[in-house]
Amino acid sequence: MNGDDEPHLTRARARQLLAIALVLAGRPIALVRYVYQAPPAFPAPVNMAKWTRNHILEIGALVLILGIILTVISFTYSFVHPTPGWLSSYNTLVNREEGNWNLVLFIAGPILLIMGAFYAGEQIVLRRRFERLLDTPKKSEFASRRKDLEDLAKRLPSTFEEKIETKEAEFKSKRAA
Repeated sequence: MNGDDEPHLTRARARQLLAIALVLAGRPIALVRYVYQAPPAFPAPVNMAKWTRNHILEIGALVLILGIILTVISFTYSFVHPTPGWLSSYNTLVNREEGNWNLVLFIAGPILLIMGAFYAGEQIVLRRRFERLLDTPKKSEFASRRKDLEDLAKRLPSTFEEKIETKEAEFKSKRAA
């Protein structure tokens, strides 16, 4: 017999065989009809680059705050003697058999501080520049600034692209009126 000639086991036949096996085993038969329930749907996939672009100010602010906290803790632990009471539990975390782990925070803290300041500061500067370029009552000025606005909008959250379209629609509505 090849694979095509073999009889297929249907769901009804499988239920009959299960019932026979349960009777032979001396168990009561209580067959419950199985209803397949699909797993919950996953949310739509989000492009990680787009999500990061839309939340870079918040990410930068969090990295900045984390950098400040790590820098303050590591510098206070290293340079303030006697160690303040609020760092008493920190001593057991960093003084290990392998060595003093405060050096890791001593290096990572300022790096995170600089990175967070750069990203948050860049977003604030870009947003101010965008708003300054967008704030014009003349259509000719807006048209001449359009390329700069689009270049800035690529580096800012996607809502800024919508602001350009809104401003353009505003000029079109003024022209029609």
